[in-house]
Amino acid sequence: MRSKINPIEQLVKDAINNGKPLTVKEIKALRAESQKTSRIFKGIFWGGILIFNLALWVPLPIQINQTLLYLIAFIALVVALAVPLPGLRKHQASLELLKVNKQGLKKKTASEAGREYIDQVKQQDRPFINAEFELLDGSKWTQKDK
Repeated sequence: MRSKINPIEQLVKDAINNGKPLTVKEIKALRAESQKTSRIFKGIFWGGILIFNLALWVPLPIQINQTLLYLIAFIALVVALAVPLPGLRKHQASLELLKVNKQGLKKKTASEAGREYIDQVKQQDRPFINAEFELLDGSKWTQKDK
């Protein structure tokens, strides 16, 4: 089992506990924030790759020690790989959790808090997102068969 919980899952858990579902506006804002962060990380990645290639392959008008160029290229490569990849993975998971789920939830298997949450989401006339579906289908929010 995962040791860390995704912030989107935590937000949905809090919404279920409080009995107040996320609004469409909140979901769109979360989705836009994750997309913006993903674009920033992709820019860092490609910027590092560009500096790496420039340091290794482009002839410079001034003489610079070759060891220094290799050091700059190595640092650029480390930054291009170490900084954005974990962040991209996290935000891509967040975007996946924020996608609309076409399946409907079964109220009869949900707990009382889950049923109330499902009713409130249906009153908002919006589809469920993957994070809600995962938490309400097969978790502590559903009744266990004895």
